[in-house]
Amino acid sequence: MTVTQALNLWDGWPARAVAPPGPLAALSSADGRRAAKESPSAREDAATVRECLHGNKDAYRQLVERYQARVSAIMWRFSRDPELHRDLVQEVFVSAYESLARFRGQAPFEHWLARIATNTGHGYWRRQRRAGAISTVPLEECAEMPEEKAETMDPQEAGALLHRLLEHLSPRDRLVLTLRYVEAHSVSETAELTGWSETMVKVQAWRARRKLEALFKRARQEVAP
Repeated sequence: MTVTQALNLWDGWPARAVAPPGPLAALSSADGRRAAKESPSAREDAATVRECLHGNKDAYRQLVERYQARVSAIMWRFSRDPELHRDLVQEVFVSAYESLARFRGQAPFEHWLARIATNTGHGYWRRQRRAGAISTVPLEECAEMPEEKAETMDPQEAGALLHRLLEHLSPRDRLVLTLRYVEAHSVSETAELTGWSETMVKVQAWRARRKLEALFKRARQEVAP
């Protein structure tokens, strides 16, 4: 399997491949746009935020209820362990609450929250890396992965496989490949979520693909007779 095959295997249906099971299934890009149209307006969210800042304890609960499914979907990209996943979702909402005074309403609240979620997940990966807590699939198994079509694979199996593949990379590389190729975000959307410049997104994505190519090459060498 080549790098392009590994990334394109999930192309066009990333949400199905990496969605958490049950009612917290992730939204695809198209589904996300439709949900945004149906969700409370930016004005409603801003009003709810003001209520939070004026001491209305129930107001933040409303924000959590509005966006918990979306945040849960994002955080499933960072951990597929149910208990850790719940902890990460909670961490996102705690961080957002503590930062609420800095929300200026220049972008929709959902976008602001998604950026906090992305940074929280990236931070979790960095902590894992520093602690040596990442258990990766052996490289020789990567070289022998089935070259199945996306539609013929079980979505959860495909998502788990992709998650394990990307664990061989640094958190920064995993993040940019996940956002650009798994979730199919544009360069500008990826820049917004990460806080990087668009140039940095392009450079980081190119470097990450090169590193993944090197890993696959090494894997094939290790299994060669």
